[in-house]
Amino acid sequence: MNLLEDGAFIDARAKGEYVRLGIACLLVAFMNAHATLLSVVLARNGQSLGSIGVIISSIAAPVIFFALISGEVAARLGVLATLRLAMALTIVGVASFQITRTTFYGAVCSRILQGAGQGLFLASVVTYTQSRLTARRMLFLLGLLISVLPLSQALAPPFGEWIIDRWGDGFLFALVAAPALVGLALTFTLRPLERAPRTEGLALMQAIGQARPVPLFAVFVNGALFGFCTAYMAAALRERGVPMAAFFTASTVTLFASRALAVGGLEDVARFRLVASGLATQGVAFVCVALAGSNPWLVALGGVLFGMGYSVTYPVLTAWVSDGLEASRRAGPQALLNACFNVGLYAMPLPETWSIARLGFSGTMGVLALLAVVSAAGVMASGLRK
Repeated sequence: MNLLEDGAFIDARAKGEYVRLGIACLLVAFMNAHATLLSVVLARNGQSLGSIGVIISSIAAPVIFFALISGEVAARLGVLATLRLAMALTIVGVASFQITRTTFYGAVCSRILQGAGQGLFLASVVTYTQSRLTARRMLFLLGLLISVLPLSQALAPPFGEWIIDRWGDGFLFALVAAPALVGLALTFTLRPLERAPRTEGLALMQAIGQARPVPLFAVFVNGALFGFCTAYMAAALRERGVPMAAFFTASTVTLFASRALAVGGLEDVARFRLVASGLATQGVAFVCVALAGSNPWLVALGGVLFGMGYSVTYPVLTAWVSDGLEASRRAGPQALLNACFNVGLYAMPLPETWSIARLGFSGTMGVLALLAVVSAAGVMASGLRK
């Protein structure tokens, strides 16, 4: 089967735009994925655990705010212009850590800039991608493109660890920002979308919030699990002397393979069943890593399970909230969905910091595993009742 079959795209040019957008997203995500090493870099520069938690979580407010208004911004500027703005802000935020990583308030400012870009980014990517696709292969190809974002997790942490161990963090952030500039340039080869009315995005967000609380809660939990991986998994593995590739490469390769080979066959499975199974699998993955100690093979097993679970959950949720909507009307629901995801992804590292201080990395992973399994049971029960 041709993964990029012509009948899956709105026209002949859309296939090339889909591919170029995927490359652009990968290059920007590769830069952004070095945030997994931020706790390590900040500790090397004398920041305390409490300060590190505040710095990492300071991204939450701008991410959530800009995610919530991303539909309105897209209506005013256009989806493609919003995507370019998101990339530019993210690049400036990450690259500025080259200067600000040694000071608390400077690092917070960099994190806020990064957060503004991240808040606008994901909804813009999803909305533009959906506009290039027909309903025939929507879930499969949307999931495939989204998977290039966490694919960078297989590359960035081992690369960043290699740079730090040999040359320190003196030029890490400037180095990784260079490919992201190429990704930004690629977006100027894409066609813009028709703009939706400015009020439509916010109205749809309110409607989704009232009508679909279960998927919104599920995406929050999904974000909290992924947020621990991006904020503290690198530090947890270094504490045990386990190579970062044991988790990050295993999880990301599995994620990409699952979306490429399996998700396309799940188009007709009930959304709630897929989401519940994805959350439960991620919970089991955290249990494996928590119990692994310094055993890299058990950590890798946890990475494989996490990749399997995450590969299903997020693309299903993005498709769920956009079912039945025209391409130009999807920015609002995607904005609310991604705001909830970002609450988990960027706000939860602060309470996770408190948990780490009391329970350690393994204890905190156990708490998150319990949250995932209980949430999966709730999603399944809600779906079965309906």
